Amino acid sequence: MDQKIMYAFRGWIALVAFMDMGVALRAFIEKKCIFGEYSFTQTGGLIERDDPTLPRVLGMYSVLKAIALIHCTVFIHYIPIISMGICSLLLTVFMYLTEALYYKSATLNFYIVFPCIMNSLTMIGLFIVPKKYLNAPTVAEDENAELLRQATAFKKRKQQPKKIS
Repeated sequence: MDQKIMYAFRGWIALVAFMDMGVALRAFIEKKCIFGEYSFTQTGGLIERDDPTLPRVLGMYSVLKAIALIHCTVFIHYIPIISMGICSLLLTVFMYLTEALYYKSATLNFYIVFPCIMNSLTMIGLFIVPKKYLNAPTVAEDENAELLRQATAFKKRKQQPKKIS
């Protein structure tokens, strides 16, 4: 049962990474961004809306976060990888909330609230699930031990002299 929960959680993390790839694709195709729609300069004039810089930065950040989460999915039994995933999720939630609440460059709409909820749930899961369910030996450790045994057996067979008939 423990492994089923871990596999389900890995699928959840992969879903969040897939959603980030969707955000990146949308940022590159549409050339507009959820941030910067309500940005004003110091003099009160509206910032150029057709500038594609902000969507490209958000797209690249989303790709980077998706790659970090994919690594977190595959190597969830390593604590530094889990902390990398937690940091990327925390930074994303912080970015979305500060853009909406502090800088007011976006409204608090679906495109802000939904990623914050998904990333927060994933972050809570990364705090709880690996600590609770990775105490049992994982399949990867068993596979590594088996590969080492096979490699040593192969070396022993190779070192034995062959008989000439």
